[in-house]
Amino acid sequence: MYKHIIWDFDGTLFDTYPVMTKAALMALEENGIIEPYDKIFNLMKTSFSTLFDYFYATYSKDVGEKVISDFYKHRRKTEAGGAKPFPYAADVCRRICESGRYNHLCTHRGESSIKYLREYDMLKYFSGLATESSNFKRKPDPEALLWLMKEFDIDKSEALMVGDRDIDILAARNAGMDGCYYKGSPLFDCGYAKYTVTDLRQILDILEL
Repeated sequence: MYKHIIWDFDGTLFDTYPVMTKAALMALEENGIIEPYDKIFNLMKTSFSTLFDYFYATYSKDVGEKVISDFYKHRRKTEAGGAKPFPYAADVCRRICESGRYNHLCTHRGESSIKYLREYDMLKYFSGLATESSNFKRKPDPEALLWLMKEFDIDKSEALMVGDRDIDILAARNAGMDGCYYKGSPLFDCGYAKYTVTDLRQILDILEL
């Protein structure tokens, strides 16, 4: 039985990719560049490094660095009021706690992840918090997951990682735990996740709650 649910943040708990894509498009336009929404969304959904590598390869190092700098500037503005949890995210986390299980966070995002959890009264449902400020290696490296396992005495057979990208599920596999792929976009699949859900409430079925 899974006792510890480890969540990714962006695209899993919170629907932030649309506002982050908007910020990237604003940064590009500020530098005289127009790109299709879907293209930037899909690159970002794969990983930030994939998106940034595209900027460098398509334009130039100087332009890429300027666009990335402007992206982070616009991201802070667009996320204010625009970063919201997915439907049922708070309820699922609450139900997990009420059942005597534990929620943990494993994200590349920094302190803003904690800020948004607090803003939506969800922080109280979380025990372990592995964020960018912890300076762990980036997923799919399992370092953050291994730290959570050690810090909270988690048996890998009792842990389930929930994420919306391949790197989340790969990190889980590299840590020896099961992965649940949240398919928030029909364009992406993950063939090696033990579970795939399209609605966060389906996680309650997996946990038999």
